Amino acid sequence: MKTRLCPPLTPGEAARLAAGMLDDTLEKCRGAPFRTALVVAPEEAEAWFRARYPEVEEQYPQRGPDLGARLAHFARRAFAELGARTLVVIGSDQPLVPRARLVAAHERLEAGSDVVLGPDRGGGYYLIGLRAPCDELFGGVTMSSADMCAATEALARARGLALARLEVDDDLDTPADLARLCATLARTQPEFVRHTRAALDELSYRPPTPRP
Repeated sequence: MKTRLCPPLTPGEAARLAAGMLDDTLEKCRGAPFRTALVVAPEEAEAWFRARYPEVEEQYPQRGPDLGARLAHFARRAFAELGARTLVVIGSDQPLVPRARLVAAHERLEAGSDVVLGPDRGGGYYLIGLRAPCDELFGGVTMSSADMCAATEALARARGLALARLEVDDDLDTPADLARLCATLARTQPEFVRHTRAALDELSYRPPTPRP
């Protein structure tokens, strides 16, 4: 659930929106030419995820005390146990990121990049891709901070890793992000956000009217 969206959303509305965004994210991933794994938290919710997404065969619990540790753990597991050649991780709170950009991230890694980052407008990143595990990229930065992407890039360059950047995009963390998403969807009609759009239509929330 997106707790930083409460208010203006109620906890139930935030959970409904989060589920809609996850529906869209998995739909995009499952239609692409790569394997899709859903890495979930908390552990006691695993049954809920498996019941909601039975078509996603690869589901794993997140392991670690914080986001950085969890990302590092799954990266190690993906390469050591799951046979990954490239790994692209994206959260479910970036509904406007198209499938083609996920494919492009894998292609950049296959072409020789060691790290691919999709910066977000808040200073973090909405996507990270790796060609091999690298714990330092997750443990050496403050996650969810305003300089997370820049700090990750600096660490990658200090280690001599070939770095590629994708387009800057939005994520959905704050009420301002929510208002921006609603404004964007009022102007455009991308099919790949149909579940997110349906969730927004069910909310009591309406974005603030811009000043003239």
